[in-house]
Amino acid sequence: MTLEILSNEGVSAPHRPALLFIHGGFHGAWCWREHMLPWFAAQGWQAHALSLRGHASNDDREAELRCTLSDYASDVSSVLDGLKRPAVLVGHSMGGVVAQMCLKARADVAGAVFMAPSPLRPSASVIWRIFMHDPVTFIRAQILGDMKAMRHAMAEFFFDDDLDPQTQARYVSMLTAETLTGELFSRAPPSHPPGDQRPILIVAGREDWSIPMRDHEALRDAYRATLSVCPGGHDLMLSRHWEETAKTMRRWLESKFDAAGV
Repeated sequence: MTLEILSNEGVSAPHRPALLFIHGGFHGAWCWREHMLPWFAAQGWQAHALSLRGHASNDDREAELRCTLSDYASDVSSVLDGLKRPAVLVGHSMGGVVAQMCLKARADVAGAVFMAPSPLRPSASVIWRIFMHDPVTFIRAQILGDMKAMRHAMAEFFFDDDLDPQTQARYVSMLTAETLTGELFSRAPPSHPPGDQRPILIVAGREDWSIPMRDHEALRDAYRATLSVCPGGHDLMLSRHWEETAKTMRRWLESKFDAAGV
């Protein structure tokens, strides 16, 4: 299987790890190409993003129905194997969970950024809000398995209210069907060995109503991580305020890796 990989390598210092961006459910590598990949390359970081199997240009409905979180972690590992330096994983939503798995499994992961990472359990209030926003579409998706309808129902979940309508429509058109929610919300709690000192940043969206702050704080405590709150909704990388998230990540990366490389 050949995975879609997008790269903006730029000119980076040898001591800097590469950045490998992992998208969340319904998305693909395209969501990082919009802003994050070229911006970080311009800041002197090797920046790569992959589309997990069953997503974006890898969209294969039959394969998607068979995939698991472990399959996604295997996809990330295959990309890590091809990099010529350690990497910091930047995982969004479901991709944050995949990044947690790879952090645990691989010593060549230098650190991680969990961006609006999926919580252990879904919030009833979130499900109710999505339902009330467009109940007919939600029912079509959940009862009839119409995942194309679900993409439109999820638009309010992902995107900022003040996002340009034409831009939002373009993003919605690129969303891919997703069927992994059952495993995503039945997994074991994250574990982080006491001796593991690799740095971790958690970035929460200030307007992200989909994840209660207590879930971000619990993950911060579990990983002894840094927690930063940035303006924007769930899709921080596609928000109008995306650059504030990028600058927060850059400051953290420089504090953890540039200081060590001097």
